[in-house]
Amino acid sequence: MVNLLSQKVDPSRTVLTLALLCLLCLPFTLQAAGNGGSDGAYLRLPLGAAATGMGGAGTAMSATYYAAWWNPALPSTLREQRIAGGTGLRSLGRMDAYAAYDFRIPQRVGLGILALYRGDPSIGTLYDLDERVLPKTSYTTMTIKTALSYLVTRRLSAGIAINILHQSLPTYGETSVIEYASATSIGSCDVAVAYAASEKWRFAAVLKNLGAKMEWQMGDFSPLVEDQPVPTLVLGRSYATALAAKPLVWLLDVKAYALDGAGAPVDRAELVLCTGAEWRRWDNFYVRAGLGDLSFTSDLFRGVKNYAEDMGSQFTAGFSYRPSKKQNSLWINYSAATDKVWAGVDQQLDVCLGF
Repeated sequence: MVNLLSQKVDPSRTVLTLALLCLLCLPFTLQAAGNGGSDGAYLRLPLGAAATGMGGAGTAMSATYYAAWWNPALPSTLREQRIAGGTGLRSLGRMDAYAAYDFRIPQRVGLGILALYRGDPSIGTLYDLDERVLPKTSYTTMTIKTALSYLVTRRLSAGIAINILHQSLPTYGETSVIEYASATSIGSCDVAVAYAASEKWRFAAVLKNLGAKMEWQMGDFSPLVEDQPVPTLVLGRSYATALAAKPLVWLLDVKAYALDGAGAPVDRAELVLCTGAEWRRWDNFYVRAGLGDLSFTSDLFRGVKNYAEDMGSQFTAGFSYRPSKKQNSLWINYSAATDKVWAGVDQQLDVCLGF
């Protein structure tokens, strides 16, 4: 796709357009929810070693994998089929496992499918109301995204992803026996656009989790509890330049958590910045670094004490390695990121094969 972009575009005008778009979105951003502890919080963590190594910014990547997760407008821009899979180990015993297949078919159409497990397979040291130790248990989420993408022009693509979301939570009754409550949402969607302004500048916008809703019942006679993951607006940008005569790609994602799933305002405003860079110093080895989850909330305007300490951030790093020149499209990717509350290190390891 890159070699088809011959028309010159003034990047300053494009940046100004994106800035105006951010200002238009500000009224919605000021109704946003806090990042942790709210509905669908597990959907907000980055996926894949490449994007995680760049601070969790991956919305505007030009040659991506896990496109159904990051930007469902991208599969139609691919030149090859890509199959990928990996795993992650997060702080406090949390785990990820994921697999994806992205490909382009004739008539400007691209498809992508992704399956993701996130959870904690072994939760221990739990107590009942009488302070008796409960058996070890687990927390499970499963996410399936199916993306359909269309290449509108050589520069512009659009896409939609249909989602299946499932969660299973441990609970217990009067006999202190561990039981599980589960909820499933089918049919929520993500909508996206991607625009290649020039060979250097790319922009994207994704609106995620539209219409997501889960209903929980913690027991046969308990009332239904409704869980609505907060819709998320993500604006992404990538810039290709050079460092020491070698390609350098700089990514930035701006995430705004808008009105809640029912369209009502929530308590805290939040804008989250994720940024990082990939330096292609060698043909078969790329290095990455970034700053992720830099959160700005409405507390900034309320004069809350110790705001700077509470906002937190993640420092990330990673690399990609191609083990053999005979396998030009096989890459091994790794990333590490500090936990936002410094409780440990999050790691991701995956492989991507193009053919």
